Amino acid sequence: MTLRVRRRAVAVMVSALAASTGCRSGAEVTRIVDGRAETGRAVDEEAYAASLRAGIYDATGDRDRALEELERAMLSDPDSAELLTRYGEVACGAARSSPPRPASALTAFSRALALEPTYAPAWLGRARCLELLGREPEALAAGELAAAYDPEDVGTTELVARLLFAFGRRAEAWAWLDGLATLAPDSPEAQRARLLAAARQRDRERELIARRALEAIGARLPGDTGVELDRAIERRDLPAVRRAAIELRLSKGELSVALVRRAPDLALLEGSAELFADPSASDAWIAALAAADALGDRARFAELLPLLAAEPQPPSDAALVLLGELVARHAGNDGARALVEALAGKLSNGGRGRGEEPARP
Repeated sequence: MTLRVRRRAVAVMVSALAASTGCRSGAEVTRIVDGRAETGRAVDEEAYAASLRAGIYDATGDRDRALEELERAMLSDPDSAELLTRYGEVACGAARSSPPRPASALTAFSRALALEPTYAPAWLGRARCLELLGREPEALAAGELAAAYDPEDVGTTELVARLLFAFGRRAEAWAWLDGLATLAPDSPEAQRARLLAAARQRDRERELIARRALEAIGARLPGDTGVELDRAIERRDLPAVRRAAIELRLSKGELSVALVRRAPDLALLEGSAELFADPSASDAWIAALAAADALGDRARFAELLPLLAAEPQPPSDAALVLLGELVARHAGNDGARALVEALAGKLSNGGRGRGEEPARP
């Protein structure tokens, strides 16, 4: 199969997606929450664009410009708990090129929770910020509320357990981690959280249990570098994710595709940033589309559709699988199968997924 035919097949997929999704701005959007479709308020298009730019600036370490874009987004959509929470996360995040703004961060979290008192990400962001400020008892209280509203979130449980270990309350910490593993026995993230805690606490019995649980569900056992990548993803620390990806020799496209299933919010940022830098990067385009679809972000999905260059690079096998799943959800399994088979022909260069320059921070 020639490269031209492969590109034509990609174009056919784009047309199928565009025709079948019917993405339009409106009063409501549908998002996927814990595997369920939930309808909620739509976000202003200007706010979406500014929020995306903020994510790109934050990922490159430019806190000030990220906050400026988030302020612009909030002017367009002042009642968004999600935007306020994101502002708080950036303002109180790990060290960047400029000092953190903890007072502004805590104010943003308070405003978000005044709008949506049960919004778990705002409680989690507040807890992480308070932990960074050394206010551990308050951080624990906020983390417990985050867990109450989203009990299956691995990052929340890890934060609560970490604080409980720091307070010497080991039995309670293990109750949280063991409870998460029991609540989500098929979740690799939940089992890895218990494994990492067991390794840090030198609890060999629990470490063995967690390893066996991971093996039973066919999940990867983290090595040293894999542990760093896991931790970075769980912290939603995109610069650290990129550094770990370099150590693992993951290409930019491979990283974007891998993030879709574990952290679609990060995949959307990483894929969008790469596509912005290189419009021919088909893996980044596919990953960003799949992430937007997983997040139920119809407006961003519609914005991404036309962004791939007319002469894209051939997608990797992993990206083809994602694209096939995407088309299957929107255009039917038979159509998806035919298109993926058309794309999957072997190229003389072996596909884009091999020999590509590793991702860079």
